[in-house]
Amino acid sequence: MSISKNRWFELFRFKGVSRWIAVIVFTLGISSFLGLELPRYTAELARSYGSPQFGATLKILLFLFVGIYLNRVAYQYAINRFVYGVMNHLRLSCYRSWILTHEGMDESKQEKALKEKFPLGEVLARVMTDTESIRELVTSGSFGIIIDLFFVVSSLISFIGLNLISGISLSLFEIGALAVLLWGSRGLRDVFMAVRTSRGKLSRAVADVVGGLKEAFYSNHSGYGSQKTNVASEDFLKTQLRYNFWDAAYYSVAESLYPLLLAFVFLISPYSKLTEAAIVFALVDLIQRSINPLKEISGKIANIQRAQSGVVRIAEFLDALNPSQENGLTPDFVFDRLNVNIDSFEYPNLEGEEAFAIKDVHFEGKCGELIGIVGLSGSGKSTVLNIIAANILPTKMDIHLLSDNARKIPLDHDPKAQAKYRRQVGIVSQDSHLFSTTVAFNLNFEDQVSPELESFWNEATTMIPYLKRWGIQLDTQLKVGELSMGQKQLLAGLRACYLNKPVVLFDEISSGLDSELEEALRKLVLMIQRKALTIIVAHRLETIKSSDRIIVMDKGRLVSSGNHHELMESSSIYCQFIRELSPS
Repeated sequence: MSISKNRWFELFRFKGVSRWIAVIVFTLGISSFLGLELPRYTAELARSYGSPQFGATLKILLFLFVGIYLNRVAYQYAINRFVYGVMNHLRLSCYRSWILTHEGMDESKQEKALKEKFPLGEVLARVMTDTESIRELVTSGSFGIIIDLFFVVSSLISFIGLNLISGISLSLFEIGALAVLLWGSRGLRDVFMAVRTSRGKLSRAVADVVGGLKEAFYSNHSGYGSQKTNVASEDFLKTQLRYNFWDAAYYSVAESLYPLLLAFVFLISPYSKLTEAAIVFALVDLIQRSINPLKEISGKIANIQRAQSGVVRIAEFLDALNPSQENGLTPDFVFDRLNVNIDSFEYPNLEGEEAFAIKDVHFEGKCGELIGIVGLSGSGKSTVLNIIAANILPTKMDIHLLSDNARKIPLDHDPKAQAKYRRQVGIVSQDSHLFSTTVAFNLNFEDQVSPELESFWNEATTMIPYLKRWGIQLDTQLKVGELSMGQKQLLAGLRACYLNKPVVLFDEISSGLDSELEEALRKLVLMIQRKALTIIVAHRLETIKSSDRIIVMDKGRLVSSGNHHELMESSSIYCQFIRELSPS
């Protein structure tokens, strides 16, 4: 898949990135400056030996060495922060795109995205494996090769000013050595992959102990073995021998670079007129400093290539999802009401057990209403909620949203229609997805805090005082593992409210809430209800009583509906449910 330049730019654009890039560029510039100065002062040190200038030159070199160290520390710190920011940005981008796509995708990308069907496990696997190669750039010190190259190249340029022929010749020799090492490392990787493949075949052959009588023989060690292992074993030994040859040749060349460079300098000395001891001193120092970057560059480039492939895979993953609409509202659709007609749905049954079925569930809800779904355990409440959420698709149903001008958004088995419908529906439960990052990202899936989000947060903290007592702000870093179920549900509900979902489905927590958090969730429902139809599987008496309409479920059927007072007089099942809810 072709990745556009804009996509690459977006992958590395996160909050604070400019600061770290500026530090990296600055330290590379400083490294180049230090590389230019070092050969000159190294030669000057040799020239001034025994003179008063020697001490001053030695001090300057000391400052240069300290500067090289401090500059490298600053460079490595900036690189670490940059990589941390990139990894965090890539991971959050993957989660953000997956969630928005999960709720609804752009129709132009729909067929392709649905075909690939990225489940959450796939997202987690991609995020962990593809960003791991980026993290290894830091742990392996691969980025250090960049500042080393800047230093060595500038030192070579500086040395050309000291001795033209030696400087140019040494530069050409090192470029040639680098090309040979890169070619060798590529061949070494190919042979290594062949060894891994051969080892795998050998392992499979050894594991296949039942190869059939025609392929078996009685071995000298008094046991039966498969003849397949002979072929696999010989292939493995030949491949391993070839790898050993490549490995020995490659590292022999790499470790011989220093004497080879010295020999090369000796060979060109008649032509370069390299007679001054100070220049020789600077040349030897330069050769020593360039050896390690030359030997390590091939391995570091391999690490960088692996990281690049990880970024490409993430970019392709994001391109496959690429949700273009980030809120719940279709621009020309003003929600008015939701019609739910579930004729029948049956779970697959186990042998000998009666299948549970949902039948004849019909009701309507309008914007601004609070509809409670109640019933005894196993009555089908959660199944109805999952059907409305489009997590379950019955074969016989008619569920659609209607606008004030009678436009319809139906839920059916067409993938594009499902995506369009899902964009309108928010789900708030204790299993809602939250991330260990800022509160702002958990509300709008963006690193930046927009004026709209800030205004929404101020309104939310005014309506829900618990948020102030909790002490969180938009820039607060959440630790999801330390949040209670109620706190998770509160944040998920605020997200649905901020994203302007016309229909919000709420699976109320039945127990384990303190009084303050319970009050916060109640006010959250009221806040959502102002702009949306709220359907809640209710477990709390106060929520049930405040519902505009209550749907009573029993054995998969809608048996009654009405407000609390009406149902207390007309529905025995509802009365039984209320008694179980408040046994006193």
